[in-house]
Amino acid sequence: MNEIAIKHTSLIYHKANSVIKIKGLGGKRWKRNVANGSRIGPWLQAEYEIIDNIAWKNKDACLYLVAGYDENIRYVGISRNGLKHRWRTSPAYDALTMVRLPQNQLFHSQCWKHIELETNSNPNATFEVRSITASALIPLLEQIGEPISAFTALKDDGESVVASVERWICNYSNPKLANWNIAMTGKRK
Repeated sequence: MNEIAIKHTSLIYHKANSVIKIKGLGGKRWKRNVANGSRIGPWLQAEYEIIDNIAWKNKDACLYLVAGYDENIRYVGISRNGLKHRWRTSPAYDALTMVRLPQNQLFHSQCWKHIELETNSNPNATFEVRSITASALIPLLEQIGEPISAFTALKDDGESVVASVERWICNYSNPKLANWNIAMTGKRK
């Protein structure tokens, strides 16, 4: 079943809109100005490009997939309010002085540490974030067929469709699929 999950997820990835291209990390380390928690940082800055501004700003429920340069899907997630709510640009502060940096920085709480680790071991690593709305995903699932097309029974509730597909993909997490996902996979940090 792992091979079927990889194949079906790859089909979804290739039909999804290419939204963000992360070309590398570097620069000064930055922090978020939040009270506490693991999301503060410090983080490396990303060199990135928003490829599809319309998909970036779309507020519909969506499934998003993060792939590396090898097109292996590293992470899968959902947003009920569009991709920009999960892959946000945050006000950034110098990690040492807490002086506001001139540009907001791209950030995703579950993916960033993995992006930094992979970039550290391969400085040429790149990543692409693609998204597909529920309205585009449903006919694709019908086209792909069983077993994943079963989720189209939920077609009147787009959020449920994207959440079900995310869960299904995470159930088959392996080194070539959703290996950055921790929640719903039974893996420990």
